[in-house]
Amino acid sequence: MLLSNTHLDNIMKHWSMPENLITKAFYTTKELQELLGISLPTIYRIINSRKIPVFKVGHSLRFLREDIISYLESNRIDQIMQ
Repeated sequence: MLLSNTHLDNIMKHWSMPENLITKAFYTTKELQELLGISLPTIYRIINSRKIPVFKVGHSLRFLREDIISYLESNRIDQIMQ
């Protein structure tokens, strides 16, 4: 399910990332690494397990912004209220 851009903006604006990185439509593996704070081997494991769609452009990989958000939301663990 793709989320509206307004919803995506609300989610991403709370992250402490440069504005130009948050508003991009496509991200490289290096940008995804910076955005999520994970290692390149972890990104490649996520790709190989097909948990996030990826586009191959020449010899480079690109991730769609909405796919990143969908991946994050599908892996979210909500806190249990007691």
